[in-house]
Amino acid sequence: MPPTLKAYEKPLAPAALKAIHREDTLMLSWSYTSKKENLKEFHILRAEDASFQKIASIPKDENSYADVNFKTGVLYKYKVVAQSLKKILSDGSNIIEIKTEPVPLAPENISFKVGSDALHISWESAGGNVLYNVYRTSEKGKYGIKPVNKEPLTATNYSDNLETANPVYYTVRSLLNKEFRNEGKASTEITVDPSTFIPSKPQGFQTVISDDKVVISWKENPETWVTKYRVYNKTNEKDGFKLIKELTTPVFTLREKTGARHAFRVTAVGPVKESELSEIIVFEF
Repeated sequence: MPPTLKAYEKPLAPAALKAIHREDTLMLSWSYTSKKENLKEFHILRAEDASFQKIASIPKDENSYADVNFKTGVLYKYKVVAQSLKKILSDGSNIIEIKTEPVPLAPENISFKVGSDALHISWESAGGNVLYNVYRTSEKGKYGIKPVNKEPLTATNYSDNLETANPVYYTVRSLLNKEFRNEGKASTEITVDPSTFIPSKPQGFQTVISDDKVVISWKENPETWVTKYRVYNKTNEKDGFKLIKELTTPVFTLREKTGARHAFRVTAVGPVKESELSEIIVFEF
């Protein structure tokens, strides 16, 4: 099939070129909104002075490049050019200027606490004038470049939505307050496993006794991740407390009147584990 004039058109220029300095790598990324059927590749150009030199060619289906051959403290300029199948070059993308600096140390002693409806992460300061980014993943050890916080953090703590279905993992990176992201090494990874969450024990019990039933109620647990409650009954000292009922609401009704003394305790159940036993509720019915 003979070539069309469209095949000889000048490609559109890549746009929105930006960079992230992480540890010993400069990660460049850009966007390309035009169709790529007549495109062959992207050229990465870098300049230490006024003259740009090609340092790499990237397949057309990629939109990022990692430069590891640079020197800290040296000012570099970068731009990206698209090349068509007919070897016609586009105009250059926007030019970015980057002068990397020594990155801050990784945050230490990262820890977390499970709240009622959020996860609270904290760590030690990595020094003055240092900001922080928090990274989360569902696949251990594999993190993207986008942090969960919208803006770099000045505080040494962060609260995130609580995942209760599967384990999630977190690291924290220190960064300098610059025009572009200038990040150091990741902190130690922490694992947040919902199967280890333990609710607080139920409290605030009320017992209402009538002729035909006894209604025991208690305050709903503050943890939004509580899945149910378990009611235990003790009929004699030998057998102790035995599970008799699981409930999704904090109310238990006893209708079998025996004239005997009853002793009940309740627990709250998280994704897997349950709380300590509550206080003992005793009555005759």
